[in-house]
Amino acid sequence: MILLQILWDDILPLFAFIGAGVFLDSKFKIDISTYSRLTIWVVLPCFIFYTMYRYHFESDDLLMIPAALILLAVMYFLSMGMAHMFHLGGAEKGAFEAVSSFSNAGHIGAALAVMIFTHPPFATEAGSAPHLAEAMGTMVIIMIVMNIVVNTFGAALIRSRGSTVKEVLSFMVKMPALYAAILAILVRSAGIYLEHTFLWPVLTHFNGAFIVLVTVTIGLQLHRSKLRKPDRFILATSFNKLILCPAIAWGVLTLFGGAFSPIASQVFFICAAVPSSMALIIYGVEYGEDAGLVTQSVLFSTVAGALTLTCMIYLARVLFPLAG
Repeated sequence: MILLQILWDDILPLFAFIGAGVFLDSKFKIDISTYSRLTIWVVLPCFIFYTMYRYHFESDDLLMIPAALILLAVMYFLSMGMAHMFHLGGAEKGAFEAVSSFSNAGHIGAALAVMIFTHPPFATEAGSAPHLAEAMGTMVIIMIVMNIVVNTFGAALIRSRGSTVKEVLSFMVKMPALYAAILAILVRSAGIYLEHTFLWPVLTHFNGAFIVLVTVTIGLQLHRSKLRKPDRFILATSFNKLILCPAIAWGVLTLFGGAFSPIASQVFFICAAVPSSMALIIYGVEYGEDAGLVTQSVLFSTVAGALTLTCMIYLARVLFPLAG
């Protein structure tokens, strides 16, 4: 019964928006690049700025950065070993490692966190969500780490050729989300209060638009990339991302020995179970390296994630229960 409630409250609302994207693309000629650029350059940075500005970070929160990096490193080396075991090489090997390691934290992950922590048992009947700020603060840290790694190392893996230091730095300086996070920290540190300025309602509206825009965009991508029968490559990458990655995340949290609160631990665990990054599809198309294989793998993990994420959200509550 609890699993059905999680599916109803947290998963299905996201898939309703995704379904809207599929419907829109089937009826109208949608320019998906415009949606993606609007998300990357406007909506996502505003969302990150708004979230980081509102959340008061503690020193322990910064431990989430090494925890996320350890998780990514372990997943990468495990997927590299599996790629060797499957005798994959070249572009196919890079695609396998990237799809297995990098999650869609910047899209589904953030929207999912909003859904989870604005519903019971984390929200009251009166509508207040006392744990949302902490959950989103943790989620933003993970998003920033994931966005940097996906848009540097992940892109390099998809291209299947080594990136120079100059290329890596070029990717990083093009990350508007990174600048939004830095700006939020500077504004808060300077004691500037935005709540009573004309910018505050603007940021609030962008915060609400984030969930709708990113999930509709995923629906557009789903409609243009028809799912096919999964092969060994697709099944293996989905298992790695949806099952193995959260198991490794539990091990990482155990390694840190209770350094994180139950809410932060749940967010970290759930984020690890989020399907593969949609950004990899963009790089697959851009560089022309097994674009179809990358797209099919990412989309299959997104669809399969409806079932696995439901179970992982429930498991997160069991593994990291709130006190009292």
